[in-house]
Amino acid sequence: MAEKGIILVVDNESDQLDMMKEILGRIGFDAKTTDNPQQALEMVEKQAFSLVIIDLIMPEIDGTELCEQIKRVRPAVSVYAFSGHAHLYSPERLERAGFDGTINKPATMEEIKAALSRAMYA
Repeated sequence: MAEKGIILVVDNESDQLDMMKEILGRIGFDAKTTDNPQQALEMVEKQAFSLVIIDLIMPEIDGTELCEQIKRVRPAVSVYAFSGHAHLYSPERLERAGFDGTINKPATMEEIKAALSRAMYA
């Protein structure tokens, strides 16, 4: 059982969810995953997460919109954008949406560890 906290990962790509769950588990986190933004919002309403990681580009909803919705429910939770297309969004737009940081795809285990350190221990 992970001891460092529970992280929610939201991404419409199942291979990305599997990869993140494995990496987060290896470094001691319990990772919950979903490919459904509405389900993610319901999960955040029911459970406190240490961190939420959201893909920016999903078919159902833009990641910035989901971040805004999550921040309305849990204003104190850290939310990171996870995308290979973060460059399409200005830092100001991401900040306005409520994102606390960005993890670029593809990410190595070391990059994910560094982002988690910034997000959870700053």
